[in-house]
Amino acid sequence: MGGAIKIKDERGMSMVEVMISAFIILVALLGYAMTMVQGISAVYFTQEQLIAKQKAREALESVFTARSTQNITYTQIQNNNTPGGLFLVGFQDVRGMGIDGIANTADDAATSIESITLPGNDGALGTPDDQTLPLTNYQRKLTISNVLDTDGNVDPDIRRIDSEVRFKTNNVWRSVIVNSFVSRFQ
Repeated sequence: MGGAIKIKDERGMSMVEVMISAFIILVALLGYAMTMVQGISAVYFTQEQLIAKQKAREALESVFTARSTQNITYTQIQNNNTPGGLFLVGFQDVRGMGIDGIANTADDAATSIESITLPGNDGALGTPDDQTLPLTNYQRKLTISNVLDTDGNVDPDIRRIDSEVRFKTNNVWRSVIVNSFVSRFQ
């Protein structure tokens, strides 16, 4: 029984197989990293978009409040390129609402650019680590337009208000539009 013991031929991985495996792992890790970057970017974009939507709604509310309290008339609810119109044409920096309390009117220019305070790392607002974010990359535009009736004529009793806030992120302007209607009748 003194036969020879046969040893199996044991081979390791070749260098080509190692390189292919490393390449596959690298592609998978890069894909994962890109997903993380996009996720972080989306969270940041969502915050800016939420601020823009809030500022757009705030502008609409200022018009409705002024109308309801009779601080302005229905005739004044037009852009200032229309006779009697009160609202500035085109994008304006998001500033305080001036003495009249209405967004995007001429007296806003006397107020500073708005800022918003966000909670810091502790997640609580009103603590020393809060962050104040000036809204320097935000602009707002109110566009007031006529509405047509079923015959295609301008309805004198209703107007459409589009409140658009645009913000710059990564050197690209993005915008949020909120719209509503205002009637001659309260």
